[in-house]
Amino acid sequence: MPRLLPRLLKTLKEASLTNHSPRHVDRSRNVSSPRRNSLYHPLPASLPSFNLAGRTRSILLDKNPVTDKEMFTKHKSLPQECMEMTVEEREWFSSPYLRMLRSPLRQCVVSRRYLPSGAFLFLRSNRHSSLLAPLRLPVPRGTRAIQVLMPDGIEHPKFKRRQAHSAVYATCWEQVAGNIDERGPISRHTSNLVISKHLCMHISYLLRLRILQEIEVLIDALKVSPRLPPDLDSNSGATTLRRLSRSEFKAFRETGLLPYPDAAAVLVVPPVNRDPKTKLRPQPSQEPQFPSAKPTASLITVRKKTLPPLSTLHDVNAPGDVVDNAAEMTLSNFIPNVKVPLYNGVAMFPSPPHRAALHNLLCKLLDKERHLRSTRSASEQTSAKFNRAKGDEKGSHAFLLTSNEQTVKRADTVPLAIALWRLRMWEGDAFSGDDEGWEVEKEWRIKHASR
Repeated sequence: MPRLLPRLLKTLKEASLTNHSPRHVDRSRNVSSPRRNSLYHPLPASLPSFNLAGRTRSILLDKNPVTDKEMFTKHKSLPQECMEMTVEEREWFSSPYLRMLRSPLRQCVVSRRYLPSGAFLFLRSNRHSSLLAPLRLPVPRGTRAIQVLMPDGIEHPKFKRRQAHSAVYATCWEQVAGNIDERGPISRHTSNLVISKHLCMHISYLLRLRILQEIEVLIDALKVSPRLPPDLDSNSGATTLRRLSRSEFKAFRETGLLPYPDAAAVLVVPPVNRDPKTKLRPQPSQEPQFPSAKPTASLITVRKKTLPPLSTLHDVNAPGDVVDNAAEMTLSNFIPNVKVPLYNGVAMFPSPPHRAALHNLLCKLLDKERHLRSTRSASEQTSAKFNRAKGDEKGSHAFLLTSNEQTVKRADTVPLAIALWRLRMWEGDAFSGDDEGWEVEKEWRIKHASR
């Protein structure tokens, strides 16, 4: 120690006061991460022949798949460092219907029909354990454990992950889920099964909760990218959500045509009315509403009027399009016309607290879009004048949800459109009527509903 201290003090005096980095670290260049090794190699053009005719020596002396198996084994190459979708691929990716159709096929446990898994409900049978303590039933010792059929995978994975690895699939339709029998085909997948009488009510709540969760995820996605990409113009169709003006919504209701080809959905969500007794608006809430014998005053006021349909389909007519009647009649025999669903908030969320939460989240998403649109340079901000909308130019209660190749680069609105469509399927709007619908040969649904 007496010899070490003088040498240490001498070294500290000779060291530069500005360079405090260790000598063994070279900070002038970045240290790259180790590259992954790939087993990919080009395969031989042709395989050696195992025929003995014309062979002068053994095949084992040549390169062959027996002794040199590594040379003839096919391996995958490493993915490219930057893989960006083309404009056409982004356009396909922005379609909610193509996104649902690309999901793997599954078989409905009730109808035995094969459909994409996006049109199904994921049902699992859980044993009563500490994780499901409120649903636990008293079981005598020595008897079999009771299993309850529960929906799984309906909520967004960010809020709740899927718990079951194996389960059964049922079509996303209330009449199908309500007719699941404990002794039917589903009993082959599990034993001692109990189906709750509130199963449909639980699924209906989770489907509506998924819509609220998708809006929250969309708001968070816009927070990550605070500015528009440089290749997207602020006046282009990169806006995910906006209000329709009163004149636009009036023309849409009169003609039934939506002049926006990139529209994914239209949501009519007015603010929730005040309670007639307390004169206060209901607070936004995502908690489940348990059924009660005496309905509240707010529900009574809503049910005085006939509720509008949950959703209706409307044709899309882009401005400036010239329609050829002969070509339209020919294509209509094979390809259905493009239609955009319009969702009524009162019928979609009958509970006032849930509808208030939907309106609150839509306004937050709209404020985020307005904030991103207002981030301009200082010179533009000083020269620009703010003009408040007047008359029919004011915003209506209709929200236009857009999905195209430009919105995909900012925030993906397709999951929200799929969540809305799954609620439409659950309420039966996607399967009712002769003209509306998306499935060919749906006679089995009409027969099943008339039982």
